[in-house]
Amino acid sequence: MSAFSILFSDNFKGDSLSGLAQHRSLASMPIAARYRLIDFTLSSLVKAQISNIGILVNHNYNSLVDHVGWGKDWDLNRKNSGLKIITPFSNTGGKSVITNKFDALSNSLFYIDSVLEEYVILADANIVANVDFKEMLEYHKKTQADITVAYSYREPSQKDTQVIFDDRGRIYDSLYRINGHNEVVPTQLKIHIMSRYVFKDLVEKGVTLGWEDLMRDYISRNYNKLNVYGYEVKGYCKVINNIKDYYNFNMDLLHDKVREELFLSGTEVLTRVKDSVPSFYGEASEVKNSVLADGCNINGVVENSVISRDVVIEEGAVVQNSIIMTKCRIGCNARITNTIMDRYSQAGDGVQVSGTSAEPYVVHKGVHI
Repeated sequence: MSAFSILFSDNFKGDSLSGLAQHRSLASMPIAARYRLIDFTLSSLVKAQISNIGILVNHNYNSLVDHVGWGKDWDLNRKNSGLKIITPFSNTGGKSVITNKFDALSNSLFYIDSVLEEYVILADANIVANVDFKEMLEYHKKTQADITVAYSYREPSQKDTQVIFDDRGRIYDSLYRINGHNEVVPTQLKIHIMSRYVFKDLVEKGVTLGWEDLMRDYISRNYNKLNVYGYEVKGYCKVINNIKDYYNFNMDLLHDKVREELFLSGTEVLTRVKDSVPSFYGEASEVKNSVLADGCNINGVVENSVISRDVVIEEGAVVQNSIIMTKCRIGCNARITNTIMDRYSQAGDGVQVSGTSAEPYVVHKGVHI
């Protein structure tokens, strides 16, 4: 395909994940027991044979770099093109202190000048969906659009944008839903396609004029000048912006239909390969409606939960409606409900921790309770 891609690894809105993004970028958030958030967008790009991908990072990106490496697990470790990490220090003319997306894009100008592809796919890495980028690019060419904007039908959350289009798919208006909306409407996904020349000009203008958001600061103000079309992303789609989104997505995975749409739709979701032994289930273990990764040692009760690699749940412990990340330990007779436990955290013997589905309790990385 004659396109390259630039992915945003952060949402530039601060840590809205109750501290879970304190030591990692949003794109590297552990998700679905054995994946990272960026895996879904990367896998869709790889399926579309897009092999020139730059990832814009801001801060706390060690875990992301450790996860993607040079792109070997996505077949992106190539002499020409492949996967590139664009840091705030990649470009001497860029900004080392990043406050918004246009600041980040200013650091990518050197990368834009080095690519040969005609089109650019600009995307956030916090979108869980199978996006047919090949079809989207063909649609962009067919409509002769200046910019193609991806959208899905869902309830807008805070600071989401509803798009309004005619019967040909041309977007002529949009509504910035600062407080969200409780009806299912066509809502923008932060995925855009445009030519590299439009993109470079847009970045230079945005940095000069202090723009922060592509849709709000540029596209929505120029519908009369631009040919903007909307492309619908069908199937299951979730945008992870806050702790509620993160918890709800992992709970959605407990439904067969959601797992089938994400993992059996024809797009293989690739991730970093780790050699782990199978999980062990003791005689006293009981597991109901849960997703578990490899390497676990389960001797207690697990119900309606998502359990990552190498988790130990001791005898008598009960884990319900919770997300337990890699190498956590749940002690004997502990009870964990509506809780998110970050990596390497522990719940001692007999400890009881409980949140709610609307506000899950968060145990931070490495904390012992």
